[in-house]
Amino acid sequence: MAACVLVLLCAAAAGLAQEAIVWSLERRLKKEDFNGRVPVTASTASMSWIHIETEWECKDGTLEAMARATFDPSRSWFRRSQNPMELDIQLLEHEQIHFDIAEVAVRKIRASFQTFTTACTEAGGTEPIQHVIARTDRDLQQEQERYDRETAHGVNGRVQAQWKRRIQTLLN
Repeated sequence: MAACVLVLLCAAAAGLAQEAIVWSLERRLKKEDFNGRVPVTASTASMSWIHIETEWECKDGTLEAMARATFDPSRSWFRRSQNPMELDIQLLEHEQIHFDIAEVAVRKIRASFQTFTTACTEAGGTEPIQHVIARTDRDLQQEQERYDRETAHGVNGRVQAQWKRRIQTLLN
């Protein structure tokens, strides 16, 4: 059985301290989901701990695979401040888009799983899966950094709106 769990934006692959929120079109992030402690040295107003989990195994010569994006509330934080409500909403939307970007990557991984029709019948057949996931991980991290840079961590509302439209298109 070949299996792998890929964790992004996280220092340890240990189990989540609090139940993870699995990405869903219907379930959007709320301020109350951010239960982690704000680091004293934090330079940003919020941080989302987003994971991409993948698992696969061969059963009776057939590849069974799963990929999902999750959000860890216990490691995610949102600075409680005197910010006007409008800024909080913009910042929360910024974090949601980070989660949405991760879901776009998950969908690419799932599509890749469909191409591995001989993964379970050839020697070393599941090795390419690891390469696809590693490449998707690198691409995702670069995309997340680009999103933060271009939106100034959610401060530039105009650019954030452009990202939101682009990501929503990819999710539809």
